[in-house]
Amino acid sequence: MPLTPYHLQWSEGLIRRVELRMQQVHSYVREFYEQNDYPFTSCEEVAPTRVDTDKGKTAQGGAVEAVGSFLLRTCVHSTPFYETQVQRGVGADLVLAIPEAVCTLKDIQRGSYLKRRHEFLLNLEKFFKKCRKRMNQEVITNDDCTSGSREEKSLQWNVQRVPYGDCWSGDEKYILRFIFFRKKGEALQRELFHIDIHFRPISVTGRIASAAAIRKHPYYSHLVLEDALMTAHLRRLHNLFSNSKSLQHAAVFLNCWAHHVGIMARTSGHPEALSGFHLSAIILRLVEEGVVSPKMSEENVVRSVWVYLSRGLTQTESFGKADSDEADEQTEPTKSLSSEGRDEVAVLRLEGEAMNLLFRTSASFLKNVIKKSAEEAIQHQRSAEVIQKSPFQPLQLRMDVCLVISGLAGYLNEINQAQLEKVGSAVCLRPEGVMRELYSVIQEALGTRATYVTLWRRNADVVNVAVQLSGEAEGRNRVTRGPPLEDTEAVARFNEFWGSDVTSTRQFPDGAIYRCVLWTFSEGDESHTTVHHATTVVRHVLQFALEKHIRKNVRVSALLGTLEGVLAERVGAEWRDAAPLVQKSLFDACRTVEKMVAGISRTSLPCKITSLDIISASERHTAAFPVRPHLALTYTSDDLSSSCFAGITVAPTIEPVHGVLGIDDRNKIPDTIEAITTMKGAICAQLSKVVQQKYGRERRKTGEVGGEMKSKGRRGDGDGESGSTLQRVESEGEEDSNFCIRSSCTANSVDIILKGYLFRLYIAHYREVLLLRALQREAEAATIERKLFWSAQHAKFLRTISFGHCSYATATRLASRWMSAMYLYEFVVPEAVELLVAHAYLGSSPPKTPAGGFLRFLQLLATHDWAVPLVLPYSASSKEEAGAAELVRKMGEQQGMFIATSYAPVESPFTVHTPRPIIVHRLVQLAKAALAVLLDLINQDDPSPHLEAAVFTSSPSAFDFQMALHPCILLQPDRLLTPPVVERANNFECGSTRGSGGASPLFGGMQTTGNQTTSTTGVPPAPRVWRLDELEDSKSHMYINELVEREPAAHVVRTVRAATRDRAMVFYDCLAPCSISVTTITSSAVRQHCQKLHDDILRISRGALMPTALMCLATEEALAPKEKVKAGKSLPSYKGTIEKETIVAAAKADLRRKRPNVDGAKGRLSKRVRQEGKSVEDEAQKRHRSSQRKSLGEKPVQTKPFSGKSAVDKGRTTAKKNVK
Repeated sequence: MPLTPYHLQWSEGLIRRVELRMQQVHSYVREFYEQNDYPFTSCEEVAPTRVDTDKGKTAQGGAVEAVGSFLLRTCVHSTPFYETQVQRGVGADLVLAIPEAVCTLKDIQRGSYLKRRHEFLLNLEKFFKKCRKRMNQEVITNDDCTSGSREEKSLQWNVQRVPYGDCWSGDEKYILRFIFFRKKGEALQRELFHIDIHFRPISVTGRIASAAAIRKHPYYSHLVLEDALMTAHLRRLHNLFSNSKSLQHAAVFLNCWAHHVGIMARTSGHPEALSGFHLSAIILRLVEEGVVSPKMSEENVVRSVWVYLSRGLTQTESFGKADSDEADEQTEPTKSLSSEGRDEVAVLRLEGEAMNLLFRTSASFLKNVIKKSAEEAIQHQRSAEVIQKSPFQPLQLRMDVCLVISGLAGYLNEINQAQLEKVGSAVCLRPEGVMRELYSVIQEALGTRATYVTLWRRNADVVNVAVQLSGEAEGRNRVTRGPPLEDTEAVARFNEFWGSDVTSTRQFPDGAIYRCVLWTFSEGDESHTTVHHATTVVRHVLQFALEKHIRKNVRVSALLGTLEGVLAERVGAEWRDAAPLVQKSLFDACRTVEKMVAGISRTSLPCKITSLDIISASERHTAAFPVRPHLALTYTSDDLSSSCFAGITVAPTIEPVHGVLGIDDRNKIPDTIEAITTMKGAICAQLSKVVQQKYGRERRKTGEVGGEMKSKGRRGDGDGESGSTLQRVESEGEEDSNFCIRSSCTANSVDIILKGYLFRLYIAHYREVLLLRALQREAEAATIERKLFWSAQHAKFLRTISFGHCSYATATRLASRWMSAMYLYEFVVPEAVELLVAHAYLGSSPPKTPAGGFLRFLQLLATHDWAVPLVLPYSASSKEEAGAAELVRKMGEQQGMFIATSYAPVESPFTVHTPRPIIVHRLVQLAKAALAVLLDLINQDDPSPHLEAAVFTSSPSAFDFQMALHPCILLQPDRLLTPPVVERANNFECGSTRGSGGASPLFGGMQTTGNQTTSTTGVPPAPRVWRLDELEDSKSHMYINELVEREPAAHVVRTVRAATRDRAMVFYDCLAPCSISVTTITSSAVRQHCQKLHDDILRISRGALMPTALMCLATEEALAPKEKVKAGKSLPSYKGTIEKETIVAAAKADLRRKRPNVDGAKGRLSKRVRQEGKSVEDEAQKRHRSSQRKSLGEKPVQTKPFSGKSAVDKGRTTAKKNVK
């Protein structure tokens, strides 16, 4: 059985180091016992604790004893990722006997054991902290130390109070944890092993350990016995594993499997989950029953445990060696536990013991979680395939929906006090009893949406709720169906639970009439056409139910749901995700264009149009920032309040919706590339003319002198029949279908303007690709084939996934935004990102939430061996495609990725040229770092808000320096991770603003302070957007062409890369550029090279980039030694892992970051006039722009000192408009 990433590499040095740490803790405990005059007996002198229920007393053990999985060598890591393994660590356990002076036998019998235990723990914790403080003072005062003491000086430790089993259950049980740190350079590095201090009673009588006592107070008795039998259980397991290595290896593998599938308590924090001791005890029980023998192989032992978990664990008669009287004693505790308001529990008892080891695990949790995991594991041909072929999933992500309920501290405290007054303090309350009412409200609110619901507390105020849906369609259903109208009692209960003001009577297609609740969403439109994923609907339902029945201040949020905040942008006066607003209008516009093209007669064109495929990612809802209607593509007579213009934008750039037209030429395509280009241009011109004639309409422009245009007559090619034709094309039920179509053409495309969208259609014929390959122009042929042919098939393939899985689109958008924030989106094309996310949704257990899909995407990047092809599970039973893909993959050594799909099984068209292996290596390291942050967000009880920002924050230490882009070329700054409005607010809070306005001069706009509104003057306000009928046809056409796909930041990056190709690598955020990050490629001194490169880039950009102070290169001695790198080889910056602390610190700085300004003054932007570098071409361009303003009717504006327009817009003469 191969080793997994969970396994520990045992070495003599590791074992010796852990034993040394245990001896250090042992010495501190001995000092504490002697200081308080507690009896301290070494563990070698006295036998371990043993319960004797017949005599009613136990033997007495040593004060400090070693227990746990470290002695058995069965401990493993809780995650397969190195970044989280170091932070979580692995525990070695010690158990302390609580002195009789602290907790007597009468205290245990009266039910005060947990109280005395906690008091003893607090005193011990206080003593340990004093020892730590004393040790630090001694190290500081003692400078003359030997080499040995220097090693001790570099070692530091800390003590923490953590819940027993890493599962929060109030003040019921805590343990102490010693965490050791070793100083490595200037930083502290945590050691792998930590020491956990457990506690046990000095003695236990039959009044606690007998079957009768367990029947009377089962939960309390089990808590006491859980501590008392630690050493006894260790001894039995040690005897078992020392005689059989196969059983020990099987226990190790089962621990890895339980962590991997999320049924381990330490991984999820669920108290009903399993632990490593439970799995070892199951092996011991099977050996006692004779099902497993020590001579069996590891594979057979593991499968025997899986079969036992999936079939016989809840059957009390499976422990059939006892007689009938003992069997009755074993079944009675189960009934008593059920009588406490809980379902039947799983039963696991070792031979000769009355204690149920699974007293925390309910039968429902066993059936729906543990048993299901075991059944899935049995289906694999080999045991190791469970870990190799399935992703790591904590319990929160294994379930369909996981919600976080906060604001319950007061409510749960009241319930706890009420139950204590009812049953008395002698009985420890079960955690499930405190949350019984909460659980019943949640279960009734979900109804038929869920097949299983489990909830557990993370701290005093937060409860996690995991839901297994009955189906994805049922989960996202907006209607909660109640009882039929004939059942009056059920209808009255339904109205009482939800409220008569929200319930209504509805008739369904089968004729039945039910009482229902129709849920409305504030983020949806009035017609409720937006399809929300199941998490949003379930969260909305539970929020209403808990506010009505539990507390008004209860807040329900989705686990990792705040990650979707990175997709927000400015829509009007609010910040929100624009995708739900534009999905319906874009869908209708696309269908309208398809019907228009299909309605063109065959005789109107020289060839037949066979197909029209919309290949834009916005059409299949996977674009990080979807295409929105643009104000420049509307008329003044259009009603902008209509739903088709929802989310309209005024950005200084237009994003077109791309489409591909397939033609059937009947073998009339020319045999030369030039003739094919001419033919495609002619077809585009004819198609544009036909569309304008058939669907266009006459429009009149209005205007007046002094700001308003007078009406001017304009004749078009359309006639009176075109309006009715377009109305027939529009979908039925549209109230206002009076939209004007405008079409134009270029040399290789047709542009159609409809409802604020610009559709750009390309002509495609495969003969062009064949001719280019015949001419040995492979690069051009591959580009055309990918953009015009593979993209159409890719769009059809992904459309089925996107519309079939509601969370896929949002997960892909998160993945694209993360890829762009890591500065790698231009190296991994959007189609490749969509396929990487689709891998999880094509498997047997697709994610139900966007966060789950995003996490699976990161896991795929971090764990897949990219030397072999990634085959999407489109035909899992077929091995020919996988073999052929692997053969093709071996032929491309410089191809970093190979993704085999159903439409391209032996080709990977979207990863042929990019990414290269160096980029893939960098991507894997970034994915591992992001995974570490996300797992911290899942497992931490009170996660820091900086962790969410750290997921999308790239480590600044990976680059040599960064240079900010000039604010004038940031066309859509609201898409930044830290928008300008947030920065101005942060700067105002930090006191870094000037005057009373408090606005950063780097970005224009309004800043509100109290009741006063001030504006910034560092940058002129946004230029006016001219609408279609406000300009003449020729000027409007030129104006729109200059706005389409306007990317000045991308042109700046291309210019810098072309000039520094062999000296540096340049990265930037494609979706929201604000700066460039530079990594040098040099064999000389880093400081001089970076300074010279910085000056050259500043000169090349001609004002588009702003200078930055190279503070990180103040001294070369402070820098880590960099290897000499030649061009084309891997960079040292990309080697190794990225620590979470680095990106968290970067995220904190990013939340309050100020863009670097020219003169370095804080909060002030000085205008630097570039006298050098001006040429005759610059003056000619300035005069040409001035003449264009006059021709467009603009007022002359003052020339800005920033003179980088030619470098920004690639020589295009863009008219800069500043009409207010």
